[in-house]
Amino acid sequence: MRIESATARLPIDCGYLRGDVESLATFATESFIDELARSRGIEPLAYRISMLGGQPRLAGAMMAAGALGGWDGGGRGSAMGIACASAYGSHIGLLAEATIGPDQRVKVGKLSAAVDCGRAVNPELVRQQVEGGLLHALVNAAGPAPEIIAGVVRARPLAALGLDSLRDVPKVEVQVIDSREAPGGVSGLGSLVLAAAVGNAIYAATGQRLRRLPFDPMSPA
Repeated sequence: MRIESATARLPIDCGYLRGDVESLATFATESFIDELARSRGIEPLAYRISMLGGQPRLAGAMMAAGALGGWDGGGRGSAMGIACASAYGSHIGLLAEATIGPDQRVKVGKLSAAVDCGRAVNPELVRQQVEGGLLHALVNAAGPAPEIIAGVVRARPLAALGLDSLRDVPKVEVQVIDSREAPGGVSGLGSLVLAAAVGNAIYAATGQRLRRLPFDPMSPA
């Protein structure tokens, strides 16, 4: 698979987004790989692992995430989806449990991530960084899109954003894989895989493929 991208010149001032453009590319690639697996009638995790023969650390992270989250095969109605990525010298696999609620909003019940970031000097700090990246990406994927007027993002009160409260935050588990490799980065790692894993889970649960970010179940793909 080859992906080409180009810089779009827009009359909008841009800043840094956690996960950078890699988060958008990963959403596209991991969603498409899941779609390919299902079109061929192959179990998605096995299909994904079969493509990682030359990337044992990434394959290990993906398999560990599946074991951590109790991967059930991702069949129709399972509400489970997977995604993986390598960046910053580190590797992550994610299993998400998600569906669309009665209010037509994306509902994420659990996130299970496995991370190989090389030698982890402070594993607890690694977990915190990955958890933060996952939840930050969840807000971007399932929250409202920014409103831009005349090239400027319109400020809105916090209460008007429709963000989930703390009690609505999904359960998050992060496994740090023991490794003797050189340390890698983790700050944006969770942000890379969240949207794809959640989107794949929603497809498994509902049969609806969400192809745009932020997610809008009411809009056609």
